[in-house]
Parts: sequence; structure tokens; C-alpha cells
Amino acid sequence: MKIGIDIRSTLKRKTGIGQYTLNLINNLAKIDPVNKYLLYSRKKIIDRKRKLPQIPGENFHHRVDYFSFGAEKMLKDAEIFHSSSYDQRKPKHAKFVLTIHDVIHKVYPTVHAPETIASIDRQLQEILQQAAMIITDSQTTKDDFLKWFFFKPERIRVVYPGVNRWFYPGTSAKEQYILFVGTIEPRKNLKNLVRAFYLLKKEHLLPHKLIIIGMKGWMFEEVFKLVEELKLSSEIVFKDYVSDEELRNWYTRAEVFVYPSLYEGFGFPIVEAFASGVPVVTSNTSACAEVARGAALLVDPQNFGELSNAILRVIKNEDLRSELIMEGLERARQFSWDRAAAQVLSIFREVYASEG
Repeated sequence: MKIGIDIRSTLKRKTGIGQYTLNLINNLAKIDPVNKYLLYSRKKIIDRKRKLPQIPGENFHHRVDYFSFGAEKMLKDAEIFHSSSYDQRKPKHAKFVLTIHDVIHKVYPTVHAPETIASIDRQLQEILQQAAMIITDSQTTKDDFLKWFFFKPERIRVVYPGVNRWFYPGTSAKEQYILFVGTIEPRKNLKNLVRAFYLLKKEHLLPHKLIIIGMKGWMFEEVFKLVEELKLSSEIVFKDYVSDEELRNWYTRAEVFVYPSLYEGFGFPIVEAFASGVPVVTSNTSACAEVARGAALLVDPQNFGELSNAILRVIKNEDLRSELIMEGLERARQFSWDRAAAQVLSIFREVYASEG
């Protein structure tokens, strides 16, 4: 097979989709030395900010679209094409496999601008007509997708992503801080996390800091405004994008990781925290609960009092902390990029062999 893979997301700061794509191709290279992989990307010749990822195997080849010809011209020999983006039409003669990471714009439309929702809807509806198979990161995403879009359920496969190898328990002593990792945007529910943290400070005189690691997204100003109103500027530390090594260190030294997101299609930070040996408090909704599956304290993300109490329990109860750490480490072992790549390769083979 000649398999084209859209890797445009790997050329910039790699958040969820970029990390997913990079891990997918790196692990496909470990298990498949036979098929030919064509890695489609787009950049200008003089663009030094966007850097191509390293070729992971001899059967992998870059197809860089320097002049915006499009995937049709750059991948005209591809027989399978995979993408996680809704704006990328497939090459004419290729069978298309689409990964859908979430349908947040339908389940929580209030966390997107109306024009953004309309654009995503239009692109997704168009691209679904081209798809031979869909991959989702969780059963939650599959179920939610089928509520809003028509597609044969038997042509949807759930493939859990893995956890990156550099997340593992550290030997450094825990420090007095609560950690959150994710983009600063309404869906991540940071305003309720700030309110919960305020209760911990006011009612329990907790000495801990709150560390928030993530880039500024849409409507981030409201979070900073609330921090000012509650006079917590000296107690909450905002970090922007950090390196993999820095992120690992922040995870391993934290007393508790808190992820009160309103909706997730998977929730990479939950698994990263598990693998790092950190007790987790997360939402009892969407894929957060599916991914955690008994290894975290689950709370109603809309109830910041409940969130505050859960954080306090983890910090004060050593037995509970130890139990959550052990359960989290065990749960993290169930998310493997080797397994994910093998499942995706099996899907490519199934689509290649199918009629039409």
C-alpha cells in the first residue's frame, strides 16, 4: 500500500492533534517496514518556524507542498489517505480514513463562536462524504458523533491513543502545588477551578499554589479577570507552552492534578498525569470519565464546591493519594501507542481491501 498521512499539525507547536499524528507515524514505523508512507505537509520554502519531523523509517517519505498545490497533486499516487483535519480533501484515487477527536462544537456549542461552529459543521459534512472509515479516540466521541451526524456505525472504529514514553513517575519530592494542563479556553472550565481554589484558600488556608500550564485560547481573558477579582494573582502561576521535559517535571512534582473540563473527546493530560504517578481529580462527564475509569476522583465539573472538596481529600488523605497513584499507573498502562498503531494499520488494510 501507498499510504498518505496528513502531518501538517506536526510542523507547529504540537498540542493534541500534532502529538497524536507524530506518535502515530513514529509507531507505524516500528511495526510496518513494508508499506510506503507519504507524509503530506505544507510550508513555504523560507519558513524556518515550521520544521518537518524526522523521518521515522526508510519507507517513509516527505511530500512537502511548498507551493500550495494541494494533496490531490502531491499525493496522486496514494492509495490510502489519513487525516485528522476537516479542511483537507482526499487525493482523488485514495480511500480516505478520517480520525475524529471530538465533536465539541455540537455537544458544547457555547464554548465556540457561532462562525466557528458553522465553519466546522460545513467542513465536516463535506469531508464525511469522502470517508471510507472513521477512527474516534473514545467510545464517547463515537456515540456523540452518531447523535449529530449520519454515518454507518460499522464503519467507525474506536482506537484509544497512547501515552508518550517520557511520562513516568519521578523521584523528586512532591511540592505544594495543584496542577492543571490544557489550553486556556471556556471548555476547560478554568473559572470553576479558580473558584474551587479560592475556597481552598479562604476556608482551609491551603498553602498550595495553583499552576496552570497551557497556551491562551479563545476567551482566556475571563479567567485572568476572575483571578484578579478574587485577589489570587500571587497564588496562581500561569505558564505558557513548555517543553516535554519541563512538562514531565511539573507533573511528577505535583501533589494533585486537576482536570475539570466540561467536555473531552479523550483527555491526554489525564493519562499523562496517571503515567507520571500523580493522583487525579477530573470530571464525571464525557471521555474524562471513560478514560479515568475508576482511577481518579470524579466530580461534577459545574459544582466548584464539590471540586474543592475532592482536591482537599486528595491532599489530606494519604491512603487515598496512594490508592489513586497506583490505580492511575495501572490505568496508564492500558494506553499504548504500539497498540494504537497496530489497530490503525489494521484499519488501513481493511479499507484497502474493501470494494469501492
